Amino acid sequence: MAGCAYYRGERDGLVSVLAQGVDEGCRLVGPGGVLTPVVVHVQWLDNHPDGPDTHVMISFEDGTNVEFPFGVRLTAIRYDGQRPVDEAEIRKAAPAVWGAPAEPWR
Repeated sequence: MAGCAYYRGERDGLVSVLAQGVDEGCRLVGPGGVLTPVVVHVQWLDNHPDGPDTHVMISFEDGTNVEFPFGVRLTAIRYDGQRPVDEAEIRKAAPAVWGAPAEPWR
C-alpha cells in the first residue's frame, strides 16, 4: 500500500488535500467528522460527461465509492499514523463539501 504522500511535519496527523490529490492508504475525514475506511484506489475519470480531468472516483476498503469533482478540498489522515489525532481536531476538519456515492466507473 502506497501510504499518504502528504502529512504534517512528523509524518502523522491531518493534512488538507484536493480530491484529485488523495493517495491510496489514507483515510479521509468525512461528513460529521467521521473517518472513512482506508482509500484503496483513486481513479481520474477521463471519460466523464463533464470532460477529462474534472472528476475523480475514490474507492474505499469497504467497497464504497465516492465521486468528487476536481478542486474539492478534503482532509486526509495517514491510515497507519503513529501519533493519535484528537477527535475534536478530526470533527473540526469535517469537509464543507462531499462527493456523491457512486458505482465503480465503467
